[in-house]
Amino acid sequence: MLDRTVRISGIVFYFWMSIGLTLMLTFGVPNMLGFSNALFLVFYAAYAFVLLRLAMEPTAAEARRPERPLLRLTLGAVGIWLGGMGIEWSGVHTGWPFGGYHYSWILGPHLFGVPITLGFAWIAVIGSSALIAGPGRPTLPGRLWKAVQIGTWTVLIDFVLDPAAASRGFWHWSGEGGFYGIPWSNFGAWFGVGAILSLLLPERIPSRRTLQLGLRLYQFILLMFGLIALQDGLYGPVWIAAAGIVLSEARVRYDIRRESSGVSCAV
Repeated sequence: MLDRTVRISGIVFYFWMSIGLTLMLTFGVPNMLGFSNALFLVFYAAYAFVLLRLAMEPTAAEARRPERPLLRLTLGAVGIWLGGMGIEWSGVHTGWPFGGYHYSWILGPHLFGVPITLGFAWIAVIGSSALIAGPGRPTLPGRLWKAVQIGTWTVLIDFVLDPAAASRGFWHWSGEGGFYGIPWSNFGAWFGVGAILSLLLPERIPSRRTLQLGLRLYQFILLMFGLIALQDGLYGPVWIAAAGIVLSEARVRYDIRRESSGVSCAV
């Protein structure tokens, strides 16, 4: 049942992403399909969620112990949604911690000035980053080190996503300077928020399949926004997207080799 859910959610997400990217790079998204941008974030979050659920499948020994992995993961995702919406509310209304900005209506209806789909965006980005982060240990230092890695992968996505999305009017920054008009405080905040909220996700040991599916999800997001940035003449994000694709590939290949040699890696 879970495998089928993974396949269906993956097909839906990549189909939606392919159609949307094709339109954005050619004719533009028609007004009648304006809702598709909001649905993209929901599908992205849903696919990341089911991949995390796949990573939490218990081993034969663990299956004999009473666990509720789906409940734990769901509570973590809800916590990320609430935390993401809360920090976005602060950013929109006070400028802290990201800097001064405001959202357009492209991403759907707002709740106190923040598109309700932004909570799903945080689940998606943190979840996809968690899927490719390095080994972790079930200790406090291990959890914190894992959070640092997830925060790093999260902010790498934002270095590509933020300039591309801002250039298409998804949101608007009020200042100048920084990285393509985006204040450096925004990227520092993305690292911190991504790292902190990732602590809400339960730790598990993924299979090789989960690592590979998570890797492709992460890489395709970089590719999508990298192509948008390329079309808009934002070459810095393009180079970062290329570097992120290569680094994430190396990261997962390294973990798979460790797994093959008997050294476990945790998600």
